[in-house]
Amino acid sequence: MKISAYVPATSANMGPGFDCMGIALDLWNEIHAELSDVTEVSIEGHGVDSLPRDDSNLVLACMRMLYDRCGQSMPAVRLRMVNRIPIAAGLGSSAAALVGGLLIANAFLDTPFTRAQILRIAVEDEGHPDNVAPAFLGGAMLAYLHEDGVTNVQLPLRDNFTFAAVTPDFPLLTEKARGILPGVVSRADAVFNIAHASFLTAALTTGNIPLLRRALTDRLHQNARKALIPGFDEVVEAADRAGAIGTVLSGAGPTILAFAQGTPEAHRVGDAMARAFEMAGCGSTVHVLPPAAIGAYTHIRTR
Repeated sequence: MKISAYVPATSANMGPGFDCMGIALDLWNEIHAELSDVTEVSIEGHGVDSLPRDDSNLVLACMRMLYDRCGQSMPAVRLRMVNRIPIAAGLGSSAAALVGGLLIANAFLDTPFTRAQILRIAVEDEGHPDNVAPAFLGGAMLAYLHEDGVTNVQLPLRDNFTFAAVTPDFPLLTEKARGILPGVVSRADAVFNIAHASFLTAALTTGNIPLLRRALTDRLHQNARKALIPGFDEVVEAADRAGAIGTVLSGAGPTILAFAQGTPEAHRVGDAMARAFEMAGCGSTVHVLPPAAIGAYTHIRTR
């Protein structure tokens, strides 16, 4: 039996929705697994020279976590990873490995866990649902982890949004980007983000472009994190001049995500952002991506 998992990239926070909002993007990692006499890991694409191929590999570790919950020893597997999502870039590569590993292990175990249970396990392990929920369920997601599980709502997108995700040529570990955040925020900043996250929800579901343009502003994390990204302000200004609806830091960064109306506009915006990064002395990669309407799924082949 061969089990394959397909998991989309994600962009967390979407500006003011810190740790509780995210969107799935049409860029997919693949994980192919089959039982074997000895565990082997092969990697294609991102991480081919840097990701571990031993038991510390994140996909293997997440599979083992589910086997442990069932009180079973994990068998040896042959694992092939096809990584299209950049690593340590703010596009959900870790969430993709987590979700993919859990889904594959659940399939090998003959599905002892429901999808709701898998989602809760994934969110509890990640610590927050902003990447995991859209990776698992697709679309734009609002989600919150509490003692009774994960409450989540998929936000229907009422307009044809396309995104330009521009990733500078350096990694930014989430731990570093989270460590730079202040431990306390002012009441004014908290109220500002509550209001703007609410406006963002309304703008996405109604297609109100002027409201969306205003709603993407944040005061909880972006101002601190942009200091870690050379040319951040110039890249955002270039996106605005090129016609972006708005621009946000994707997750913890360093990818910068621009909202655009249509694919041609997104290409124009992405090219302008890449030129701004180049002027700041940094190369970058542009992905023009629609939202992924569906989330992670598996395919099982029997011999």
